[in-house]
Amino acid sequence: MAKRWVRYVMPVMVEVDVDDDKVTRVVTLPEEVREDRDDMGHFLIYDEKFVRRSGDDQPQVHAFCVGEPRWADDRFRVGGPANWPERWEEGFGRDESDDRYEEISPYELRER
Repeated sequence: MAKRWVRYVMPVMVEVDVDDDKVTRVVTLPEEVREDRDDMGHFLIYDEKFVRRSGDDQPQVHAFCVGEPRWADDRFRVGGPANWPERWEEGFGRDESDDRYEEISPYELRER
């Protein structure tokens, strides 16, 4: 079974109490999520080992289509995408796949 990671970006708003110099809230804006691209405009898609793959090959195109965020009402983006899990993880746990990802340049596209 092939798995692919499709990278998206989502803004966050950070509320700062300027009197106390403290961050008081962090709010994600899932209704503004969009696919992430490199500086050449290519989508960022990785395999299960976090090796970057060409966005033009079939497994990556399929993953991109399946992972595309969709909302319950096409006219309004409210809340998180309806086709994504309700609960999202906050980053990766430290395991060997993270070490492999850190060693790879995000701008280097590797072909199989």
